[in-house]
Amino acid sequence: MLSVLAVLCLPAENMVKNGNFNDWDDAQSRPVGWTVRSPQDYSPLPQEGGLQVKVVKEQGGYGEVLQRFEVNPRGTYRLSGAIRADRDDLAFFQVKRYGGGKELNRFATSRNKGGDWCEVEKNFEAGGAEFVEVLLRWQQNEAAVGARAAFRNLQFEELPPLVYEGEEVPPRVVPTFNSAGFYWKPTGGTESRAVSLSYRKKGEAGWREAMPLWFDATRHADAGEPHTGEYRGSLVYLDAGTEYEARLQLQDGPERVVAFATQSENFKIARTVRLPAAYEGTYVIDAGGNPDEGYVLYEAETGGGGFWDAAGESANLEINASWVIVRGLTLKNGGRHGIILGDVDHVVVDRCDISHWGETGPDGQARNFNSAIFSASKLLHSIVVQHCDMHDPRSDSNSWAEQRPGTRSKHPEGPQAISFMGGQGRYVIRFNRIYSDMDHMFNDGMGESKNFGFAGFPNRDSDIHDNFVSHCWDDALEVEGANMNVRVWNNYIDMSLGAIGGAATSLGPVYYFRNVYAVSRKHSGMSANDLRGHYLLKIGNERPQYTRGKIFLLHNTALQPPSFEGSSVPSSGAQSGIVYTSSKKLQENITSRNNILQMRYGKDWAIRDTQKTFSCDYDFDLYNGRIMAREGAESNGIVGVPLYERTADGRLWLVPGSAGHDAGARLPNFNDNFSGDAPDMGAVETYSQEAKPLHWPDFPENYYPPVEPEVEGAVLP
Repeated sequence: MLSVLAVLCLPAENMVKNGNFNDWDDAQSRPVGWTVRSPQDYSPLPQEGGLQVKVVKEQGGYGEVLQRFEVNPRGTYRLSGAIRADRDDLAFFQVKRYGGGKELNRFATSRNKGGDWCEVEKNFEAGGAEFVEVLLRWQQNEAAVGARAAFRNLQFEELPPLVYEGEEVPPRVVPTFNSAGFYWKPTGGTESRAVSLSYRKKGEAGWREAMPLWFDATRHADAGEPHTGEYRGSLVYLDAGTEYEARLQLQDGPERVVAFATQSENFKIARTVRLPAAYEGTYVIDAGGNPDEGYVLYEAETGGGGFWDAAGESANLEINASWVIVRGLTLKNGGRHGIILGDVDHVVVDRCDISHWGETGPDGQARNFNSAIFSASKLLHSIVVQHCDMHDPRSDSNSWAEQRPGTRSKHPEGPQAISFMGGQGRYVIRFNRIYSDMDHMFNDGMGESKNFGFAGFPNRDSDIHDNFVSHCWDDALEVEGANMNVRVWNNYIDMSLGAIGGAATSLGPVYYFRNVYAVSRKHSGMSANDLRGHYLLKIGNERPQYTRGKIFLLHNTALQPPSFEGSSVPSSGAQSGIVYTSSKKLQENITSRNNILQMRYGKDWAIRDTQKTFSCDYDFDLYNGRIMAREGAESNGIVGVPLYERTADGRLWLVPGSAGHDAGARLPNFNDNFSGDAPDMGAVETYSQEAKPLHWPDFPENYYPPVEPEVEGAVLP
């Protein structure tokens, strides 16, 4: 049976008074119940119903007629109606949201097309607004004089809460080596009914608590529609190759127990192909294994000491077969890429060294997305990249301080370590080193081009962890798109403009946890602008349909390494923590917990949520910059700078008794092994017995930048 969505409520009441403009004030020549702000000619349409506006005076901006409505700050609303005009794109409806005595934001329906009535509709969340204005709008510039616009059948209604009333879609588990993503649609699921998650290894008696699943209450369209009304979430820190059970419990509803096994790191090998130590040109792999027999292992000869030289060919290696492991190759001089993956799945790239790839055009601009490992396949899935060095590309990205030849853009373009364009997800990218020098910089460390939608990179059911990533003029990790059960942890990021590009998450949840960010820099010069830092996490997109997924930012650390040599800049770390990059950017459903957001200056933005998004929850963070967020944010946060002591393995953890020590929130499954009275804030737990991740360098010597007292901890209105 096909699943359906239903709501257990009577049809919503239309809040608009005189929505078809039948009541008319003849003395004032305007509709009753509406506020008219523009001096144009107004008349009713008695035969078909509606209001007609004739533009008789040139005015600045757009004309407006409006009504104001008190709203439920947590409510979801629908605005609908019909518009007609004798010029395309002349008229539309608009909503303005207000809270705290000021306008929060505004958005519009589509505009009229053709000469007939156009039905338009806009759904939106109140998002903490106290009231909204619904406006009829039209152009009234010189070109519009003499034109007519008409409006009718206006409806504004609060939508009932989303309840899934279809047949149950049983729990589904998608495991990786160390994580598992969960999907469940129980009948009666709704935002007010939590689904708890617990787990245990097979054979254990007791259950371990995990974080609850997140309910997706957004009415998604297109590729997101199947996930409307779905509970989703992840388990982390699981052992590879291990059988588990998970228990899902809907509040006041059914319980389900599901068995699953994490992926084994002992890959089953069907046969082994020995590759030459040295090779010139492009080597093509077109024979692979299968699920029953296992992988075909392509392994370099030992003791050869040579490398594969692409010798001007597009790539060193093309993999056009599935169930393949490539291990131990040294690849250099790919014309564009090191390795190209075709329409494949279940491919492992292991312990390879890839360098000196990438093309530069005649104008001196590096080709974008030339990569150590590249795929343009929309069928790509189940890929592992591990224990590889991807370094020193031949080409060089421009920075945000350099305009690209023949364009007006300064957006970086150039080589990347990993680019999976349009793939399906289920990637594990772990234990890799991505690095270069200041003359051969990456655009992003990894990502793709289509970041806004229900796919993107790494799309879904993916892990990116324990990598060292540096030398990027844009994002070290660009994790944008669906981000459905994506986990990003234990990565050390250095020498980049920004650490994590998470501009839009359409589905989620995505978990960013225990990542460390060191040096942040805009350009290779030494001017104050060149040495500017940017973000730990970049947020925001203008299209709301792609910004309603769930984001968790947990136990991350933004360091402040010492200043650049010869510079008066106080330190070299980030100058923003969680930042919406413009006042027009949107992203809902962010939860921030237990992060250390240490900025260069107290005037820098630790959190800059320009919309003061009602569904975003920032708390229990240690920070020294400014906060722009909804009222009540960081009520348990700590204003200050961290005091560290160095561990034997070169990490930094908080000095016992200092700010942020034993002051974090409990997050089941994410910080179970804390010591003391409560978890510490930041990426490293004091007295943790866990070893330093494989590719993390020693943390830089600690530095405490000055914090201006007049802005320390300020929460802007």
